[in-house]
Amino acid sequence: MSDILDDLQNMWDDAKKDKNEHSLSAKDLIALSKQKMRKAVWMQVGAIAILTITLLGISAFFIYVAQFRNLLSHIGIFLMTGGLVVRILIEVYSIYRSSKIDLGLTASNVNKRYLNFFEYRSRIHGPVTVGILAAYSVGFYLLIPGFANYFSTVEVTLIALSYLLAAAIFGYFIRKGIRDEMELLRSVLQLQDEMADEKSF
Repeated sequence: MSDILDDLQNMWDDAKKDKNEHSLSAKDLIALSKQKMRKAVWMQVGAIAILTITLLGISAFFIYVAQFRNLLSHIGIFLMTGGLVVRILIEVYSIYRSSKIDLGLTASNVNKRYLNFFEYRSRIHGPVTVGILAAYSVGFYLLIPGFANYFSTVEVTLIALSYLLAAAIFGYFIRKGIRDEMELLRSVLQLQDEMADEKSF
């Protein structure tokens, strides 16, 4: 976490060096901060939509297509669906938490609250996301023996291998989405720091 704070401090220092006579007023900075924050929230709403569709899809598959009955399969289903539910709840809570940040407050107060929110989202996108993806993957592979009751050996092998390809593709888009969101959140912090400089004059 100290690396993140160091990166933010470097960005703030660079922003201060680049400031010139055309820098935005505090009012403009607040408006821009709110605009960027709304965009970050919409990214979280999009994530909720994708996760919910995925949850409904695999739930329908387990209910109507492949009904696994052994304990190992039930553990796999729990890990897959449970991980998705946890992540959906995290995103909902993140939206709620971000709504409690008033970007129109004094810059120092906002910076403190917003930095806490930024660190929270960093943790979500770091160990929490890795843990959920790992649980989902373990859950999927626990279902592989059960797939043998519905598919041929060749088909089961293809399913197992195709998951690796799908995981790589989805992993790329997940990583891109995380990078985009964190960049937005960093830019809001930078704007808040500029607003603090504006008010100090």
